[in-house]
Amino acid sequence: AWWILLTRACESNGFLIQPHHSLSSQSILRRTTTGRTLSAESDVAEDKALANGDTSTVEEAVTVPEFPECDIPVGEFRIETTQNGPADGAVHTLTVNLSSDSPPLVFETGKVGRQAAGAVVLTRGDTVLYSTASRDDKPKEDIDFLPLSVEHQERFSSVGMTSGSYNKRDGRPAEHEILTCRLIDRPLRPLISSGWRHETQLLSWVLSYDGIRSCDPLAITSSATALYLSDVPLVKPVAAVNVGYINETLVMNPTLAQMEESTLHLTVAGTKDAILMIEGAADFLPESTMIEALKFGHDIIKTQCNAIEEFAKVAGKEKNFETIVSPPEGLQDRVDEVFTERIDSMYSLETNKEGMGEVMSTLSSAVVTELEEEFPDEKTALKNAFKDLLCRRMFIKAKETGKRCDGRALTEIRRLDMEAGILPRVHGSALFTRGQTQCIATATLGDSGMKQMIESIDGKRAKPFYLQYTFPPSCVGETGRVGMPGRREVGHGNLAERALVPALPDEGDFPYAIRVESLITESNGSSSMASVCGGTLALMDAGVPIKRPIAGVAMGMLLGDKDGVSDENAVILTDILGTEDALGTMDFKVAGDTEGITTFQLDIKCEGLTLETMSRALEQAREGRLHLLEQMSKVLPEPRSTLPSTVPKIKVIEVSPDSLGKIIGPGGKQIRAIIEDYNLVNMDVQDSGTVQFTSLEEDKLEKAAEFVMALISDSGRGGKGGGGGGNRAERPKYAGPPPVIGKTYTGKITGIHNFGVFLEILPGAEDGSTPGLEGLCHVSELHTDRVRNCEGFVKSMKTEELKVRVLGYGNNDKLQLSRKSVLENREDPPPPKDDEVDEKPAEPAAMSQEEADVIAAAIDGLLAD
Repeated sequence: AWWILLTRACESNGFLIQPHHSLSSQSILRRTTTGRTLSAESDVAEDKALANGDTSTVEEAVTVPEFPECDIPVGEFRIETTQNGPADGAVHTLTVNLSSDSPPLVFETGKVGRQAAGAVVLTRGDTVLYSTASRDDKPKEDIDFLPLSVEHQERFSSVGMTSGSYNKRDGRPAEHEILTCRLIDRPLRPLISSGWRHETQLLSWVLSYDGIRSCDPLAITSSATALYLSDVPLVKPVAAVNVGYINETLVMNPTLAQMEESTLHLTVAGTKDAILMIEGAADFLPESTMIEALKFGHDIIKTQCNAIEEFAKVAGKEKNFETIVSPPEGLQDRVDEVFTERIDSMYSLETNKEGMGEVMSTLSSAVVTELEEEFPDEKTALKNAFKDLLCRRMFIKAKETGKRCDGRALTEIRRLDMEAGILPRVHGSALFTRGQTQCIATATLGDSGMKQMIESIDGKRAKPFYLQYTFPPSCVGETGRVGMPGRREVGHGNLAERALVPALPDEGDFPYAIRVESLITESNGSSSMASVCGGTLALMDAGVPIKRPIAGVAMGMLLGDKDGVSDENAVILTDILGTEDALGTMDFKVAGDTEGITTFQLDIKCEGLTLETMSRALEQAREGRLHLLEQMSKVLPEPRSTLPSTVPKIKVIEVSPDSLGKIIGPGGKQIRAIIEDYNLVNMDVQDSGTVQFTSLEEDKLEKAAEFVMALISDSGRGGKGGGGGGNRAERPKYAGPPPVIGKTYTGKITGIHNFGVFLEILPGAEDGSTPGLEGLCHVSELHTDRVRNCEGFVKSMKTEELKVRVLGYGNNDKLQLSRKSVLENREDPPPPKDDEVDEKPAEPAAMSQEEADVIAAAIDGLLAD
């Protein structure tokens, strides 16, 4: 009743409200040319238009969530201070208006998390994030790195859900949360003052999520702001933004619905001076468009950073530089004097990783033993000075000679060795070797049951393609922990996966789920890009009809001054070594084909990268990528024409969703029988009516499909070619003797649902011309105690029959049964006399009209399983 009233009220005011049962209870307003639609998904208007064959509505449909109008001009900000915090404390608020198409960003500090070194609540519309920055009071001794850790959690409660885990508690971070942690860490780490050795921790939570836009740039910005407001010496404010490219237009922080149409998914972080980090994927985007997107994103970042910088003047703490100990005067000069010539000699060896590592280890020990008397208790400072000298001499060698430490030219790629089909029983395999970096890539094909299930605050989804990357310690000649993938492995695997996705065939044309694995067997620089190249060859070896081959290359950069921003003197390197990665200032990974980019990732160790340097790096990466693709084409010029014999064959048919119950059968009995009788590997039935058969024998697929079509045709329900349609003959009805009200029958289970169990209590005609008499035992009548899970309860009984008592007929002339009355041992009433027998005696309705309608539809075969 309330739903009818609500619907009528909305329609009278020009709204159409559509029910949608999803994981999120949020709603998105979508405005179309035909009216206004409220829905739980942003694309409902498009779906409705497409279903009606109206594409004009779809083209003009845009996601326009309602939010209060901001009185701050676009591109401006406002800072306010009130005394409404706990104990009447000061609360500082920064409001930044970035666009008229999205809510403003509201930063608040002083009300929540006051004991942390820095705490920020960041709000955008109905999305709320809470981030903190904390540090130990005392620095750690005898370490030469920044002890920074980052954690990010998307709380299921932010969308009104709870975790699907056993104890219903949000547990260890999921893969997408790990990726967000990396996004937060990478732009902040290089900007914390050198020498800071306090244990520092950034924590971030999504407290409320409107389901409209990604939270990733907010997580970066809120964490960076919390850190900038604290006493941790972060030298500049950092902010982030998402950029999309839709209909040749750059879009700031696009909605999730818009991202489905975007050919660019770009996350940019930086300061007001330069870019610090980029991450994303594209659909073969040209380098020129990439540069435009970066410039567009950096302009938005400048606005945020200017606002945060002013905010810190009001709400920030004084930076703590007291514990940062500067090296003794003259120490760096002394290290330069003693070791410059030796380092130059080492670089002139132009040897491999082992030879270089041995000499470098000897020199690293010598710098301490030879100078510790002159600089006592300065072991860490001596090693830092030695590393700084290594960086500068590597830059000078490359700048002056055009040669690198292994003797290659600046744009030269190491020797390539490739093989395909190296593993006999694997669907697709390849061995890719680039210098001393090597991977074994495999591709495995399967049906829809092999898809990877992902659960997040955006809901559950199944990934038909995924790449898993493994980096064992043996690949660098070491021992160590082996088990669950670390954050680095998750990040590298995700990068390689995004590189290959645009090249994959459409699922409708190639219905296989695809899993690519990359096992790194040797590593000396850019194993993730080796995974892209090896993964491409493995897919082609498996016969996957990819649209075009993909290759990837890692770019590096050397600077004379690592503490500055890149300039015209920066040296760009193609296909960097592990040593160049460690001592250089940039790791820029780019993958794509001959026409454009499919994925990219940038990490730097200086204070920023200018667009001019970025443009140079992209062009040099394109040249390296073309060389890789040329060499790969010599191994496999195109995908193999046939699938290997070890790949299961797949057949897909479409049936009416109303027929699924007949295909599955009670408790899955029918579908299990089909799998067994036709020797299928698997059979997957989807709610949409798609039925997928998987088998190693193609003739079995055809026979199984024919059986299913005959099965649903015999049931009178019909699917595609199964006797369905508007001219379907009326379904035969029960024609036997009527049931006796109050009598106990042994019923055969014909269907199990969450609302109850259908049973056949009287048989049909022996020749099958008429069906038996079915009734429903409602879940409330199953047992004397409350049954919470109907399906689980019935299956646990391990029986195909139940004793039930006939209660009578409901409002829709449907038979109602009860097992509870049998268990309570109620006496059967005396049978009625012949003249008192009524084939359809009127009995009070035991259920609501709405529930009775659902049950009626189920009995008539019109309710999908």
